[in-house]
Amino acid sequence: MRKLSNAWKLSIEAAAILVLMVATGVTIYLTTVQHPKSPWRTAGTRVQDVSRSSGVQTEVAVAVDPSKPSNLLAASNESVEPEIRAFTSTNGGRSWSTKAGPAFDPNTCAWGDPAVAIAPNGRQYIAFTEKSICATGPDLTPYLVVGSRPGPRGGWLVRRVTRPATKFGFDDKPAITVDAKGRVYVAWSRLLRSKYQTTVVSSSTDGGKTWSEPRVVDRSLVQPQFVTIAAGAGSNFYVAGVDAHHGLWIGRSTDAGRHFAVRGAAPLPGNIAGTCLVFGNFVLPQQAVRCLGPNPTLAVSKRHVFLTYGVAGADATQDVAVAVFDGELKRLSRGRVGPADSKKSDQFWPVSSVDPVTSDLWACFYDTRGDSKRTKAWFSCTVSTDGLRWAKPVRPARAWANVQVLWEDARIYGYGDAGGYGGYTGLAARGGTAHPMWIDTRDLNANNEEVFTARLPAKALRRGAG
Repeated sequence: MRKLSNAWKLSIEAAAILVLMVATGVTIYLTTVQHPKSPWRTAGTRVQDVSRSSGVQTEVAVAVDPSKPSNLLAASNESVEPEIRAFTSTNGGRSWSTKAGPAFDPNTCAWGDPAVAIAPNGRQYIAFTEKSICATGPDLTPYLVVGSRPGPRGGWLVRRVTRPATKFGFDDKPAITVDAKGRVYVAWSRLLRSKYQTTVVSSSTDGGKTWSEPRVVDRSLVQPQFVTIAAGAGSNFYVAGVDAHHGLWIGRSTDAGRHFAVRGAAPLPGNIAGTCLVFGNFVLPQQAVRCLGPNPTLAVSKRHVFLTYGVAGADATQDVAVAVFDGELKRLSRGRVGPADSKKSDQFWPVSSVDPVTSDLWACFYDTRGDSKRTKAWFSCTVSTDGLRWAKPVRPARAWANVQVLWEDARIYGYGDAGGYGGYTGLAARGGTAHPMWIDTRDLNANNEEVFTARLPAKALRRGAG
């Protein structure tokens, strides 16, 4: 009986020790292991994977139909198929269909850099670059193509905008917009002679069938890149970008893009525009994979012109900023987008859009706030009426993205690296609802990086300074 009692006692002591060890382990885990959590609440509805494709989908752009807001058009880069991807919604972003995008030459491949726009009459446009040969990796002589169709169910009319300006000439990183009269503008980087590439503009008044001769925006720009454009009220047409002289620059035309007045918009600390495209005696058509980071976006309201961009912060982190101008490009303010950091964190790959109905300025970006290691980022959005006071950001979706995967799959480091696919996000807004699009790094159903979207109502964001 005594032996049984001792055995029972030893069992109890062993169990107690085991419980104590487990409790100690749990305590150590909870107090030492990081559990990153974004401070921003989730507010998106109809969160969904719109690409649902193998390979890597990056460089996403989206537009909403001004005549029928239930129609949306989006596009992205594609690492496996020879075409870009095109996404269509006819029910306000509640569901999406996806298929291969337009192609000019079926014997070549798309390089990417898609940009989209929808005209007041509902005509849809996609601008992108196509390779001169279909081979893995970057191409040295890509050319600009614009596809257009009468609506979400129409067939694509595809045109090459222009021929090379010089031997081994190239086109790179287009932007596209449509004004209130239906004139469609496309701007891009173009090699005009050896080691001289600059920003040019062309336009079409016949639905993309024919295009005007490209015009140089400003010959004083030095290695300009990441052009962004927007149509304003009346005859105002705006263009902006990055260059080695100004940092951020901005320009305005009042004669359909024939002449521009250009000025500096904002400094860009650590600007690499003068070197990121130059390789020996050559200039490369690879700004989206070698120079990414600033991601400037123009957005125009009835009273203001907004230029959002990524910039190195004073604490050596990445921030998102906005420069605000009046219609004649007199600068009114320049400041941070969203609340200041309480701890070191990064906000990067910004995109912005003005809701033409409410005049709200929306801005979205990846945000590492909540992760002290800054390795996880949540795509986050905020809204402002003036570019000065911002609502507390929200997340369209719960999932975080791997920061390293985003950057490593987006950029090319140097000679021999052919793995960059570019990295930018998309945003369109109308009638109090924003439609953000971003890149999700999870391997979903054996797919790599996927394009996600959500519906984000302005009323879901708390107004006031963030």
